[in-house]
Amino acid sequence: MIRRPSKVVAVHLNYRCRAAERGKTPEFPSYFLKPPSSVTTSGVLARPAGTRLLGFEGEIALVLGTTATRVDPADGWRHVAAVTAANDFGIYDMRAADGGSNVRSKGADGFLPVGPRLIDAGLVSPGRLRIRTWLNGVPVQQATTEQMLFDFGYLIADLSQTLTLEPGDIVLTGTPAGASVAVPGDEVEVEVDDPTAAGPVTSGRLATRITAGSHPYRIGARPHTDPALERLAWGEGRVPGGIDG
Repeated sequence: MIRRPSKVVAVHLNYRCRAAERGKTPEFPSYFLKPPSSVTTSGVLARPAGTRLLGFEGEIALVLGTTATRVDPADGWRHVAAVTAANDFGIYDMRAADGGSNVRSKGADGFLPVGPRLIDAGLVSPGRLRIRTWLNGVPVQQATTEQMLFDFGYLIADLSQTLTLEPGDIVLTGTPAGASVAVPGDEVEVEVDDPTAAGPVTSGRLATRITAGSHPYRIGARPHTDPALERLAWGEGRVPGGIDG
């Protein structure tokens, strides 16, 4: 069972394929926070009224089992109790509103489905996990942790220099190439597994169906898009001819 964590920390670029897709490779990881209230399970997600660019990002989520403070990279993995699937949803239309903090774009209630099952960290090799994402049943993302720029132990150690990671906290470890936009009527599924394991070791498919929301932004910043932002959200070569409103 996924309980509400004290915090959720997400890394930006962490797969070589995603770095190549974005045209930049970081020297070290950078992070942002998602509110605990964004955490949910499989179900329905309403795209806020007045927005068009609801991005999905399949990710491997680490669930902390023991407190980590200033740990070494070699010891980082032992603080992880479980891994599972996550979908780091965000509204590109609101990216510019918060100067990089992602509060409006990625912090909304329900914008972090996680699950459906936890995989015991003791049953898997952290370097052999696989992340896959499907959009309406069509595979759109696939990568293994061998393709990460910064492994799990490094991420835990790096974060623990700045903040104490506590039991139940979630660390999102980045998304591979292929993340794009979901529109009302779409279903996005994410699964984490270990294809090298002797038996089935899987999170199960984390399914989210997108609907059209009825609540627009009425106060403060308003949604904004432009051609460059649409290309970034959809991915080069995937911007449809007529994006719905």
